[in-house]
Amino acid sequence: MKIKTLMIAAALLSASYSQAAPRAAKPASAAKAAKPAETARQETAQQEGGIHFSDGIAAVADNEVITRRRLAQAVADTKANLPKGVQISDTALTEQVLMQLVNQSLIVQAGKRRNIQASEAEIAAVAAQNPSLKNLSAEQRRELADSIIAEKVRQQAVMQNSRVSEAEVDRFIEQAQKQGVTLPEGEPMRQYRAQHILIKADSENAAVGAESTIRKIYGEARSGADFSSLARQYSQDASAGNGGDLGWFADGVMVPAFEETVRSLKPGQVSAPVRTQFGWHIIKLNEVREAGTPQERVRNAVRQYIFQQKAERATADLLRDLHSGAYVDIR
Repeated sequence: MKIKTLMIAAALLSASYSQAAPRAAKPASAAKAAKPAETARQETAQQEGGIHFSDGIAAVADNEVITRRRLAQAVADTKANLPKGVQISDTALTEQVLMQLVNQSLIVQAGKRRNIQASEAEIAAVAAQNPSLKNLSAEQRRELADSIIAEKVRQQAVMQNSRVSEAEVDRFIEQAQKQGVTLPEGEPMRQYRAQHILIKADSENAAVGAESTIRKIYGEARSGADFSSLARQYSQDASAGNGGDLGWFADGVMVPAFEETVRSLKPGQVSAPVRTQFGWHIIKLNEVREAGTPQERVRNAVRQYIFQQKAERATADLLRDLHSGAYVDIR
């Protein structure tokens, strides 16, 4: 089975940059200036990706060429995996898939500029989830790596812009009650209250220094130093001013490595250093609770709804920013 060209299609489809012009995404003056560079971009993409112009060009996304052959395969993959009952014309599907490919390309290029990488362990872990990917071809390996990089970039944008405060939940519930809107009952979910200290690392070189720093901080925490004070002093996350307090969050909100570490802790414990795409963290779990009362369930449902709205907006903003600074030519 061929790897889907866009593993985060569902997220990007809902936030596709549909306002992008059908030819150049930049303003006319910028597009005109960028046009002479198009040949160089295509030649670079051809050299790096082994693309043959005989494939035909469907689009140019900054420094990458998307061939018609790649588009046709992506359309076939998407069509084969459409939910039952979904009706969409071939023209509309092709347009949507092409925009997804453009979006993914811009995100991956942005990730590579930030030195975000997909490790062999990450590629192997994703491949292991699909029995048909036991023997990866070079193309499949590249597609998997690009998908992992794209998801890391998207998760960074989401996690940096999607935190939900208790005050926001209060305002939402109050507004709903004023308008006579019935709030969902919600499902019981395990929730965690934790603090963390983050030392950012946006490249492999930076990660070495960040790991050294976080291990020193971890040593101070294990020696009895107050975690909140350490967070205020060292953390490079927006939560530093609150002593690294992340408030209450449920499963499925944090990035996988962070969430797995939180689940492994008991209240009061501080984790060993853990790396995510944001950098190196140490985490202190303070409380665990089941959102079991009717009020807690409602608040959790509202919190998840607000988070999802913010996550979609963060993804759309990411794409808008990338399109505004890129040359995009849809053929």
